[in-house]
Amino acid sequence: MNVELKLSSDQDAHIIKNLWPLYQHDVSEFDASKPNRYGLFGVDNRVTTLAAYSESLNAWWNDPQSLFPYLILVNGYPAGFNLVAARSRLPQSIQADFVVHEFFVLHAYRGKGIGEKAAVDGFAMHKGKWEIVTYPNHARAIAFWRRVIHGYSRTGYAEDEMDHPWGRKVVFRFDNT
Repeated sequence: MNVELKLSSDQDAHIIKNLWPLYQHDVSEFDASKPNRYGLFGVDNRVTTLAAYSESLNAWWNDPQSLFPYLILVNGYPAGFNLVAARSRLPQSIQADFVVHEFFVLHAYRGKGIGEKAAVDGFAMHKGKWEIVTYPNHARAIAFWRRVIHGYSRTGYAEDEMDHPWGRKVVFRFDNT
């Protein structure tokens, strides 16, 4: 299997946008969100269509110095995404150079090392202090990030459950400089 982490461009942005509702549905299990009255997760009732929802993601392709929307490809086909944000796009209280803002691997590709390779490749592309957060009740994601970061970080990492600017989270931190 050929796994590639490819920086998405305007030409293939629609692929991440197509995968986005699947990701939102997946995380609804952990953040207890329900769809809005139009069947969309993660937005209020002012957003009525997938097309309008898709437009809300455009910032990922409009700030190439700070936002890095990576597509995860397996043998050339979409398998997920790894959205990395840099310091200038983060709340001031987050003391990191980079965060994995959103990370998603389609069910058919989970448990095969694809997500791990995509995460590690993303870390390698950006050197500095990292922060990754996930839901405290998302045992599979916690185990995934523990395994990946432990295997990647040569200097060790910190893991804490805490109140975070994005809610109650399990927070992983490490430095790859």
